[in-house]
Amino acid sequence: MIKEDELKRYESTYSAERLSSFAYSEFDTIQDVVTNYKNNIQISQAIYPELCTLEVILRNSINNILKKYISETWIEDEINNNVLLDASEYKTLLKVYNDTKDECITATKVFTIGKVVANLNFGFWTNLCVKKYNSKIWNKPKCFYGVFVNYPNKHSINYIAKKLYTIRRFRNRVFHYEKIFKYPNRTLSVYNDILEMLSFLTEDKLEILKQTSTFLNTYNSLMQKAANEKT
Repeated sequence: MIKEDELKRYESTYSAERLSSFAYSEFDTIQDVVTNYKNNIQISQAIYPELCTLEVILRNSINNILKKYISETWIEDEINNNVLLDASEYKTLLKVYNDTKDECITATKVFTIGKVVANLNFGFWTNLCVKKYNSKIWNKPKCFYGVFVNYPNKHSINYIAKKLYTIRRFRNRVFHYEKIFKYPNRTLSVYNDILEMLSFLTEDKLEILKQTSTFLNTYNSLMQKAANEKT
């Protein structure tokens, strides 16, 4: 049981409400809460390379295919005519396009479409990977297999959409410093989902990710530490 005065010791850096959310059972002590918080930071750090790699590769893959099979200037065309995107994605694109242009003017930098692409967030790209874009994008085999080059079955964006939705929610929790390790098996499952998506997306060997990834080592270490503490 955690006492209020124990939480107050951490008020200058962490809110009592936030820290107390890392009590995973009614029997957790303040030491357990602090340990859970530290473990959460470690596992969040460890999965960061996978999340970043997926975001960058998905973004670039979709952009490249739209340039190849829709229009080399698909973003400029969309800004002017709005024939591809639904209202919500168009609104996002238009805002990012204008914000990027304003930022370049303020910083006296050259405005490029590449900067717009980089500023479009993970949510924008995953929102393109849903069935409402089947007729405009994904029912075209060259588009689907141009992005998901190693997808093993008959092309279907529905499976992709479900996995990306789960990953995006998880990614947002990581980036907002929320707890992701209360149920370790769920964290491991999302990690495997990320690897699966990466395996569909690229034929490259992902050497940089392999060299920087520490997730499995961190995960196994934390699980072993938890097991040892129970004995």
